[in-house]
Amino acid sequence: MFQRLWMRTAAGLAAALALGLGTGCQPAQPVEARDVVPELMLEGVRFRVWRGADLRVEGEARTATLERDSTLLRARDVVAVLPRGGDPVRIAAPEGSGTLSAHTFEAHGGVTVRHRDDVARTPSARYTPEGEGGMVRGDQALTVDGRGYRLEGTGFVLDAGTGELTLGGSPRLTGGGELR
Repeated sequence: MFQRLWMRTAAGLAAALALGLGTGCQPAQPVEARDVVPELMLEGVRFRVWRGADLRVEGEARTATLERDSTLLRARDVVAVLPRGGDPVRIAAPEGSGTLSAHTFEAHGGVTVRHRDDVARTPSARYTPEGEGGMVRGDQALTVDGRGYRLEGTGFVLDAGTGELTLGGSPRLTGGGELR
């Protein structure tokens, strides 16, 4: 969008200059083509994701790099909050990457999800825009610690729309006391 706005502004300015400078008594000068920067590097990024009028996610990243030709996005020190009314879910990861045009994202380097007294940890997770709210999947170990319980499994699927979590790899639930 910025590039289109720039092109329209430049075209309008060029037309105004051509009209203001005379009738064109000189031969046209070749114009150098300007290269588009292939990659944008941003620091201290704050973001919001909306679906219609609903705020779905807001957060920040220490750095973000966008490859303009492929829409590949890479980010570091990512924190995202899903507002969910007055009951937010906080997701943090040291690194993340995804493709904006495909609406996919993968967090890795140790993903932590906090909701109320529950804390889930997994080495990596990936989001795809399936169903109502999308699906989050992981192939590695997942541990969920809460007030008086621990749930462990290998591989998981989380329906982000309903909050339903399915664990694979013979899930194990232990309880008793304050486990955190």
